Amino acid sequence: MAVDGIDYLYLETRNWGKSVKFWQRLGWQLVLDLGSSGRLEPPGGGPGVFLEEVSPEAPLAEGVYLRLNDPEAPISPPVDLVGEPIVSHWGTTLYTIRDPDGREFVLQYTPDRSETG
Repeated sequence: MAVDGIDYLYLETRNWGKSVKFWQRLGWQLVLDLGSSGRLEPPGGGPGVFLEEVSPEAPLAEGVYLRLNDPEAPISPPVDLVGEPIVSHWGTTLYTIRDPDGREFVLQYTPDRSETG
């Protein structure tokens, strides 16, 4: 298993508009606007932030998505695989892993990215 780096930070919000303005005020640019979710990129490069508005009743979640470059490599201790891999509706494969302290991260494999370099 090999990871290229942090792909993005996933954050849920109660107010999409206010959250986007917050990040834009910090210099981030909205590069994908899906109406109530989207991705922002930092001014100096590096991992982006994916924001998604959720209902007031839902607990807020966050997650760190790591860029996986080889989905065929085995996941072995001290990395624990949590559940089964999930193929998303946008074509990525997601693996939830847990570190020794119990924190969970998502390994995201994007086929198109690995094929184009």
